[in-house]
Amino acid sequence: MSAPTSDDVLLVENFGAVRLLTLNRPDRRNALNRELNDALVDALIEADHDPSVYVIAITGAGTTFCSGADLEDARKLADQGKPFYGPLHNNRRSLFEVMIDTRKPTLAIVNGPAVAGGFELVLSCDLRVAAESAFFAVPEALRGRGAHYASVALPTLVPEAIAMEWLLTGRRVSLAEAERWGLVNRTFAVENFQSEALEFATEITKSAPLSLQRLKLTFRKTRGMSPHSAIRLDIGPDVYLSEDQKEGARAFLEKREPQWKGE
Repeated sequence: MSAPTSDDVLLVENFGAVRLLTLNRPDRRNALNRELNDALVDALIEADHDPSVYVIAITGAGTTFCSGADLEDARKLADQGKPFYGPLHNNRRSLFEVMIDTRKPTLAIVNGPAVAGGFELVLSCDLRVAAESAFFAVPEALRGRGAHYASVALPTLVPEAIAMEWLLTGRRVSLAEAERWGLVNRTFAVENFQSEALEFATEITKSAPLSLQRLKLTFRKTRGMSPHSAIRLDIGPDVYLSEDQKEGARAFLEKREPQWKGE
């Protein structure tokens, strides 16, 4: 992996077993244009297949997490007489589809406002931590757009009536309100935000990588199923026959930290 430069729309860095992806268009409030969208999809797939990566974290450069789709792209297409097709009428996989298919646990490190598609990116992650300066909004209804992913995901994360209110009004949702409805796992002061967020991510990497994948996939793919059906599914790597399962038992009995191999 080559070293990122300030000109890259996406910065890719490793912090131990955490792969940190930083949206790097601070002058556009990290809006998702086609270049950044494609770079993020590529980086997610690469991290998902890299055995040294246990957790994938996403954050934004500057003071904004992500302001959503770059509407300048839509305007340029309109000027060229081309329609701006929605997510179900595109020849590319949706970013959010790639996010929820990712086998590794994902963490949104919300360093500031997360709006529209930026909020959807937060919703597509498995875990969410936020700086005290963060807020959320899904204002697509106010812009004549659809919020396709948020319409599906938000009612699974907060009560249905609350989700509908946020979707239909498009209003700003404060961090305190998001916390009250259980949308975020942790909040941190702005001053030490990234270091504390990465410490949170690093805590997860103490667990066996195959276990993380199996737990994440089982959690995601059984949602909405009856318990009787869900427990019959065998999803993800078979941790019960893994070498890491043996190492975990040995480390516990020997009172030491396990040395995971991911096999």
